[in-house]
Amino acid sequence: MDEVTHRQASIADAPFVAQVMMEAVGFDFMERGQMPDDGIVDTCRRDDTLYSYRNATIFELDGKSVGALISYSGNGYHEVKVRTFAPIMHRLDFDPMAMDDETREGEYYLDSAAVLPEYRGRGVGRHIIKHGISIARSKGLLPVLACDPDNKGAYKLYTSLGFREDGNLHIFGEDYLRMTCK
Repeated sequence: MDEVTHRQASIADAPFVAQVMMEAVGFDFMERGQMPDDGIVDTCRRDDTLYSYRNATIFELDGKSVGALISYSGNGYHEVKVRTFAPIMHRLDFDPMAMDDETREGEYYLDSAAVLPEYRGRGVGRHIIKHGISIARSKGLLPVLACDPDNKGAYKLYTSLGFREDGNLHIFGEDYLRMTCK
């Protein structure tokens, strides 16, 4: 595989960050080459939301953005969750305020990760998750993520990198495995 590089996302990356976020929660935007609506992209353009470009790292191969990771400290999570979802609640088919808090104090949450379909199976996803673990450890925080129990490939990747099941989360109207990497 060519060398995967990474960089901090910029505000210009907000549409790609939005696409990655939507892909990570089960919408196949990448496969269909679609972009999320402007409200979702605007959420990623803001600097005070969970899905802000400021919380995103872009991963590239040969200068092309092929994946991203949205990740952040769990400190103050609930307040930022409210700020993130309040403007778009009317567009959702679930109540985000009824969702479990995905992370908490002392944790670093690997919220959303996705790779463009044509680059999957080439180690980019592994590189992304390892990068997230590295950030968490450099901050002295526990790496945490949510895994769709039906996504056997993701589960295998996460466990191969040291993640273990640590409870359940009900988020986005679905049940997920909460996984931590000690």
